[in-house]
Amino acid sequence: MIVTAVRPIRGHKVLLTFDDGSEAELDKTVWEESPYGVDSSLSRAEVDALCALSQRRRAENKAVFLLSKRDLSCRELEEKLCREKGRYCADNREVAAKAAARMVELGYVNDENYAHRLAEQLARVKLYPRRRIVDELMRKGIARDLAHEAANALELDETEMALAFLRKKRYTVPKNSNEVQRIAAAMARYGYAAEVVRRALRVWGEDLPDD
Repeated sequence: MIVTAVRPIRGHKVLLTFDDGSEAELDKTVWEESPYGVDSSLSRAEVDALCALSQRRRAENKAVFLLSKRDLSCRELEEKLCREKGRYCADNREVAAKAAARMVELGYVNDENYAHRLAEQLARVKLYPRRRIVDELMRKGIARDLAHEAANALELDETEMALAFLRKKRYTVPKNSNEVQRIAAAMARYGYAAEVVRRALRVWGEDLPDD
């Protein structure tokens, strides 16, 4: 296969045209760094290798861009790359996984540091109790053991957090059992355990029974 033309196309890519009428899209940098040019003769295997390198390079570049916006877990980064509408690696999870692994290798992704930072943020800003923090970390792709480790490392007074939650949501002191149940249900949905809800509501002004 002889390269008969190379022209730039959108997205920092070039389009190669071969003498047999076939075409191949490559990352511009990959093409420029290759030893080939117009009139070069390439085997199908060499073209496929260039395409694979191009796909990998573009996935890694996109990964760096995504990480420049905010921290991501390794799995979260892989999933985002796979949702890129086919431009990077939506049709090839292996490419996404390798790009994410490369970010780990370079130190751009560290699940342990990410888990501890996010756990602290969820507790401080969103007032999430431990069990909801664990659930959220796992939803972000953090392994169960690491999620528990990060949540348990926090020094939390969940009763005080629950009281802060009540103040943040501007709840008033419940005046009857219906109001108590409504507020308790909202706190439970937020992730607070039943005993924490009871303690917080007692402090808030309602003497609830233990059962």
